[in-house]
Amino acid sequence: MPPARFAEVSLAARLNKLVEQAQRCFASPDPDAVHDLRVAIRRFSQALRIFKTLLDAKAVKQMRRALKRVMDAAAVVRDLDVGIERLIAEGVPEEHALLEEMRSERRRGGMALSGWLLLMQSQEPESAWRTWIEARPAKGTGARAS
Repeated sequence: MPPARFAEVSLAARLNKLVEQAQRCFASPDPDAVHDLRVAIRRFSQALRIFKTLLDAKAVKQMRRALKRVMDAAAVVRDLDVGIERLIAEGVPEEHALLEEMRSERRRGGMALSGWLLLMQSQEPESAWRTWIEARPAKGTGARAS
């Protein structure tokens, strides 16, 4: 398989997973959904980094910018999830004021994450991004990079 085709197939598979996890997290931003979304973003971002020479630089920049916003919002939520879990494991009572504050912050973070997911969805990753991840011709040639 030519490298350009391999890049398209790899990116498409990771994009499918990213879209699936984004929809799941938007529907219910529970701790597992947030974690899985972060993993999907990291994997898709890494694939963009690896195959960037085969893609349109402007499109890659636009996708990475959208992903960074979602990832940053998800990181806040995930950090709170982990912190709450750790404090409970250490024996902090469920009704402790610190845990209540962290839960409140987590709800606000979840709303912010939902907003960024909605914005990302407005960029139509299933259709627009899919066309962006198609490999472009190598510079200086009329053929696709292989």
